[in-house]
Amino acid sequence: MTRGIFVTATDTEVGKTVVTAGLALVLREQGLRVGVMKPVQSGHLADDPEGDGGRLKRWTGVEAGPEEIVPYSFSLPVAPLIAARSAGVAIDQAGLVERIRTMAERYDLLLVEGAGGLLVPVGPDWTMADLAVELEWPLVIVARPNLGTVNHTVLTLEAARSRGLHPLGVILNGYREGERDPSLEANPEMIERFGGAPVLGRIPWMEEPMTTEKLRDVFIRALDGRALMERLRLTVRVEG
Repeated sequence: MTRGIFVTATDTEVGKTVVTAGLALVLREQGLRVGVMKPVQSGHLADDPEGDGGRLKRWTGVEAGPEEIVPYSFSLPVAPLIAARSAGVAIDQAGLVERIRTMAERYDLLLVEGAGGLLVPVGPDWTMADLAVELEWPLVIVARPNLGTVNHTVLTLEAARSRGLHPLGVILNGYREGERDPSLEANPEMIERFGGAPVLGRIPWMEEPMTTEKLRDVFIRALDGRALMERLRLTVRVEG
């Protein structure tokens, strides 16, 4: 059965798009056909190359069109529910789940990037977490590496598990060279101990311009693709 990963975060602007693209490139190295999707995007319309969907398409080279990668997009840079209301649009949860599942049929694995954090409102009575629950896919949680991340990450893990979601692990994104934060070295261990989820990788801060080659090189060094495959428990038959 086609499977996917839901990529969420402890907050907005933590690096979900970079991590989603990097994960896609790493998993392709393991022989998987990997697709990407950003079901709801605010701050940029779907065809804007600088939006999250546009960057996912550019960095991963998927053939899907902008409207397939981003079914709902809004120019207002606010939470999806507010952006949708401002545009006079109601985001259809059931329809969105169906579009994601249809996209997933094209691939061995589909990476779905959420908007903001796990509990960001999308409809009047549902959040990103509810979308993840409907999909029943494991989560990758993207978090900052520095002071405060243990609290934010453990809260996100608890919120996920309380809804029956399965956290695959945490990726700490944005390590800056020379940063003087005494918590940096201890935070991964604290997250694993108090959150009960493995830290899958530590990603360095990457300056623009971002390229596919740069992402691939950084993520292959930072993540163990084989170990990630084992955690996914995927059985994949590679043609050829």
